[in-house]
Amino acid sequence: MRSTLFAIIIFAFALTAAQATATLTVKVWGLRKQGQVFVYLYNQDDGFPTSPEKAFKTITLPVKESDTLFARFEGLAPGDYAVAVMHDENGNGQIDTNWIGIPKEGLGVSNNAKGVMGPPKFKDAKVPVPAGKKELSIPVKYR
Repeated sequence: MRSTLFAIIIFAFALTAAQATATLTVKVWGLRKQGQVFVYLYNQDDGFPTSPEKAFKTITLPVKESDTLFARFEGLAPGDYAVAVMHDENGNGQIDTNWIGIPKEGLGVSNNAKGVMGPPKFKDAKVPVPAGKKELSIPVKYR
């Protein structure tokens, strides 16, 4: 009887652990009041942050009256993620760059990671997202 009860308890814990999910809420602030914001969530370094098509998940939000927006990613597996934010001020669906490829619109990255002679690295921008709820705050910077 005890072994059966022990097996049931172990199974219940394993089932609960397997179903544990995370919710990541990203506060994006410092926005100019026009256009749209793309919030890209990456779960690996491939494509971060310059290839939005390689993002694990994407949320697009219209910019309205406030200079602050919130993006919520739900149902995530706990793990390491990095976030890139791009403010498409003119609403053309892309981030405009100058003649040498430097973005002319607002950008932000988790951990406020900085790039050296190029974009920031995933390893510098990644944040651990445990089961449950996690919040990040990302300022958008303009050149």
